[in-house]
Amino acid sequence: MSIAAALPLLTLLAQGADLSSPRPSIGDAAPALAVDDVDGQPIAPPTLTGHITVIDFFATWCQPCKQAHKDLAVLAQTFGVAVTVLLVDVAEEPPAVRRFLAASPAPKGARVVLDRNGANAQRWGQDRFPTTFVVNGAGVVRHINRGWGPGYQARMARWIGAMLDAQRSGGAATQH
Repeated sequence: MSIAAALPLLTLLAQGADLSSPRPSIGDAAPALAVDDVDGQPIAPPTLTGHITVIDFFATWCQPCKQAHKDLAVLAQTFGVAVTVLLVDVAEEPPAVRRFLAASPAPKGARVVLDRNGANAQRWGQDRFPTTFVVNGAGVVRHINRGWGPGYQARMARWIGAMLDAQRSGGAATQH
């Protein structure tokens, strides 16, 4: 594991995070999110029910995260308001995140929030950047993608498309 990849884990350990708690799996209820806005001010927890939500844990120094954000921008345009994109920066200060967003804007319609101490990342089981979760309208984790690579955009589109099809037909979205 590279130093850059280990940084979130080292940050959590230094802050005394409990890494023994189980991370969510596909089919589990999505953990709560306690986050700040990009100015570092606490905000109401994002609603993870009633619509499909893509939650992407990222860091500003992460090159694959930038690629994932480009792919998420395409998906946000493709699926429009049917999908909410939530970008969660892990353990970085607001000025760094604002500089990053000035150079690499978030996908249109995406919401960027801060996980200032990494507690959300730990609770969700984020162990590399980026880690992307897809949560259905009932607030259940349906898909998890750890890392970024070729096929990320197609895989995410397939997962989201199947979930939207299941919603339209009144069925429960299943793992694909």
